[in-house]
Amino acid sequence: LKPLMYEVTNDLGGMYICEPYKTDLLSAWKFTDSKVSKSSALKLKEMFFEYVKQGDFVGADLTKKYLKAGSERKVIDEKCRFYFNEAYEEIKSFKEYEELKDSFLLKQKTKREKDERR
Repeated sequence: LKPLMYEVTNDLGGMYICEPYKTDLLSAWKFTDSKVSKSSALKLKEMFFEYVKQGDFVGADLTKKYLKAGSERKVIDEKCRFYFNEAYEEIKSFKEYEELKDSFLLKQKTKREKDERR
């Protein structure tokens, strides 16, 4: 795992390729019915806060993407999307996440500049 290789995007890029996160997040991301979706959205929100607490920007960012994707997914029961959107809205501007993102981007930039000087 090389976290600084992770590409920060404003879309849903990286959701299905970045391990070990992909496996953990996909196992929590469920849409069977509204009850399952509610539980899934809550679990993902908990995972987001845990990643932030651990200082793991990549995990937090990917979890945020899964919540966003769940809020946009086409489903029969609109409540399913509602629960994901509700969780996404709660975390999307979380201050500690934004601080982690800024720190991560600075580390990436520093590493790139160092690599370019070699």
